[in-house]
Amino acid sequence: MKLTDVFAKYIKQLGIKQVFGLQGGAVVHFFDSLEKFNVNVTYNHHEESSALAATAYAKATQNIGCAIFTTGPGSTNAITGLMAAWQDSVPCIFISGQARSTHVSYGKKVRQVGTQEVNICDIVKPLTKYTKFINKKENFLSELSKAADICTKGRPGPVWLDVALDIQWSNVDIKSKNLIKKKKEIVKIKPKNKEYLKVYKYLKSAKNPILIIGAGVKSKINEQLFKKFTKKFNLPFTTTWNSADIEPTSFKNHLGIIGMSGQRGANKAVFNSDLIICLGTHLSIPHTTTLYDKYVPNAKKVIVNIDKNELKHANVKFDIKINDYVENFFKFFLRRKIKFKKDIKNFDNFKRLNWYEPKLEKKPNSNKFINSLTKEVKEKTCIIADGGGTALYSAFQSSHINKGNKLICSSSISSMGTGLAETIGVYKSKKFKRCICIIGDGSFLMNIQDLQTIVQDKINVIILLVNNNGYLAIRHTQKEFLGGRYYGTHPKFNLTLPKFEKIIKSFGAKYIRLKDSSDSNKVIKKLLNNKGPIICEILTSENQPSLFKQGYKKNFNNTFEPQPLSEMYPFIEKPISNTNN
Repeated sequence: MKLTDVFAKYIKQLGIKQVFGLQGGAVVHFFDSLEKFNVNVTYNHHEESSALAATAYAKATQNIGCAIFTTGPGSTNAITGLMAAWQDSVPCIFISGQARSTHVSYGKKVRQVGTQEVNICDIVKPLTKYTKFINKKENFLSELSKAADICTKGRPGPVWLDVALDIQWSNVDIKSKNLIKKKKEIVKIKPKNKEYLKVYKYLKSAKNPILIIGAGVKSKINEQLFKKFTKKFNLPFTTTWNSADIEPTSFKNHLGIIGMSGQRGANKAVFNSDLIICLGTHLSIPHTTTLYDKYVPNAKKVIVNIDKNELKHANVKFDIKINDYVENFFKFFLRRKIKFKKDIKNFDNFKRLNWYEPKLEKKPNSNKFINSLTKEVKEKTCIIADGGGTALYSAFQSSHINKGNKLICSSSISSMGTGLAETIGVYKSKKFKRCICIIGDGSFLMNIQDLQTIVQDKINVIILLVNNNGYLAIRHTQKEFLGGRYYGTHPKFNLTLPKFEKIIKSFGAKYIRLKDSSDSNKVIKKLLNNKGPIICEILTSENQPSLFKQGYKKNFNNTFEPQPLSEMYPFIEKPISNTNN
């Protein structure tokens, strides 16, 4: 059997039903075999898009994503998408085609041997759980099996196999019809019962405990256990960006998203707590600000994380660090009863602070529009937030996540231009009837070629193109720190933008414009009644106010002092007291 046929057969048995990639001379055999074995392939127009789509597909399916890239620039183009999978802990198998096994620079002190050849393994090694150059056909299946196992074990993440061209077309002797051997039971870390007993004592004495839920809870088994846990103990929780959709935003215990660009109410709830339990997150600087040494100083802090390195290098000082699967935490406490010192009931005092209510003006406010649109979504929908600042913050701070819906983005890298590719990956998962992609004008231009795939495949998506005449999120920073010198972010300062309507229509996509806030309800109705791809250009003010964020106060000597997350900008005069106190 041809080696690439073995690959196609293997991933099909693995349950991967969709592969992404861009055709190239060094991978023609891979794609030919995938088509032969009836594996669905989406051919993107850029390798970065293929990697991003595979990552989003994996998030939507909670299975392994897969993408294939040709040699040299085809592989290096994919690195931003690879980084997204790495930082968000997403299991993906990435395959690159390579020059012939005798035409490679591996182990040689030269820059290049074969055509477009590059030592990609050394380049991507820091961003993968496992990387291997395949130059012997006998090793391929075992290495593929090893990589597939590694990417899902412990803390998930991407793996990368670089396969020489002459190895791809070689014949391998495969006797068994079933290429996937029965996997051995994963040896889990022995539950840390002594540590959990300490946490148990903390919980019993706490007056205002709160959970912070990270991406490490986003698996089928963990989500099931989490729902049982919240139902049993009625504890309030906040989330990081990547876990914001673990429950609908209307769920009473869901107090919102924490962090520098999170929600005011969620951050205040955390700062009003006396016990914080972090599950599947290590509280990086975007969650705590650079004032991490002063993060909720009066609360006991517990962390449960499978990645021991994250525990070792955590910025926040935790009272208890537990290196374990989150699954074990839930199972330990689900077997026990806890009688709290107080009845934990009403969280509305914090939740009401999460929603942004802009002043009504003639020009539409994109945050208000997103809020109104997502409220009306009925069918199973996934909201995709592009990594660009305005789109990202608007999506997370303004979106309503209704029951059965999800919110996905590459939040850890927050790269501009991810939204369209992620929309493709999510929709190809066949888990949702519709997607809503929120993207800024600058981000839209970065990977606009993805619109061709969206139109070609008739993806049912509403694309909200937020046009604020440049890079608004960066302009807010320039205004705050540079006195409004908007170099590279505004048409008056060396940045130009095209007429989006003409470009969009040239792709064959439907187009609608929102330029007056009074038309919002009418436009929302048109968008929700549409089938297939439609782009709504929202012509906002180029000075649209920023959403909640960590604030800085300017000192008399023109230095800037960061403020704690309990007092997000725009600042309010009186602190909100906890009704449970």
